[in-house]
Amino acid sequence: MEQQKEKIKVSKRQRTQLTLSFPLDLTSEILLRLPEKSVARFRCVSKLWLSITTDPYFIRLFETRYPRPSLLLCFTEYDKLFVSLIPQYHHSLQGSNKSYSCSHRLDLYQFQFQLYPNVPPTETVQGLFCFQQSASTPIVCNPSTRQILTLSKPRMSWENLTIFLGYDPVECKHKVMCMPFRRSSDVCRVLTLGSAEESWRTVKTKPKHRSDSHTSGQCIKGVVYYIAYVYRTSVWVIMSFDVRSEKFGMIQLPSDVMMNPIIAYEGRLAFVRRETKKDAKLTLRILEDPEKRKWSSKGFLAPVWYKDESLSTYFYVRGITHAGEFIYVPDTYHKSSYILFCDPVRSSFRRFELGGIMEDKAVVNTLYFHKLHAFPNHVENQMSL
Repeated sequence: MEQQKEKIKVSKRQRTQLTLSFPLDLTSEILLRLPEKSVARFRCVSKLWLSITTDPYFIRLFETRYPRPSLLLCFTEYDKLFVSLIPQYHHSLQGSNKSYSCSHRLDLYQFQFQLYPNVPPTETVQGLFCFQQSASTPIVCNPSTRQILTLSKPRMSWENLTIFLGYDPVECKHKVMCMPFRRSSDVCRVLTLGSAEESWRTVKTKPKHRSDSHTSGQCIKGVVYYIAYVYRTSVWVIMSFDVRSEKFGMIQLPSDVMMNPIIAYEGRLAFVRRETKKDAKLTLRILEDPEKRKWSSKGFLAPVWYKDESLSTYFYVRGITHAGEFIYVPDTYHKSSYILFCDPVRSSFRRFELGGIMEDKAVVNTLYFHKLHAFPNHVENQMSL
């Protein structure tokens, strides 16, 4: 028996040799087929697996081969930030006309720092989003790896910031763009994430403008769009920032569009047009051609907003999934809150009841203002910050 045990024992050097003899391309292929959370966990297995899973080529391949879009929820309680992901699709019922309701207990993750209150986070861009710890301190967050990166102050004279996050799909780089909050400026500050220097640089803005205080921007095909006010005019426009060239452009707002939140619809910029009549019609104003400033309209049999009388809460369209479902989200969170996925083509809906927030020990104060932000089509990103 002792001799058999001796034969079974393998030395540390032999185990290392066995690991190294395993084909590297096969190891990468296996890791590519794992869920995001498993990939993040397996980085601790060895230095080899860490180097494989953090390699930019592996990350890009993982994102393109196995996209798993989800709905990212950011829940704020005064100065606390909680993040959670819920599934965006139910494959068993996708494509059917059946409406249904289900409960989903949120797996919350709280970031351990004091959040600057009343400032919304940016839209999620290629797996990352930004928010502020103070009035002038931008923070980048990767919810997949649960990492945060605190950036330096963009400019000493700027006491308050408006932050935008963009992504260059050609060079596969994220860029953070900052401007002074509620103050016209002819310059902005830009920082490229993951660059060797990681320092802010100044970029001229044309024309001089200030961003709308309620906009968080929308990055579509390498261009960040946001609503802005042109200096010394009474004109509100859509400003565009090309992430790769770092050039600005200006698009006039359609006359029938107020300062509504910008959303992405089938890879194009769009607005949900506000209606005065209380009917079940929803109209999208879509920017078909940014260069020619060509707009189109598309109507749907779906409400522009929806009110739950039992909660005394209005639900507003916060985005559209890749499958064409409109996402209705309440402004604030209550114990019985839920999210609606409405498919106007099939006249069906999915109701996701959100549970677990008020029961979470980290959320103990129910007197504060509970703000809920929802960002559709979020993709996991294994990028290390």
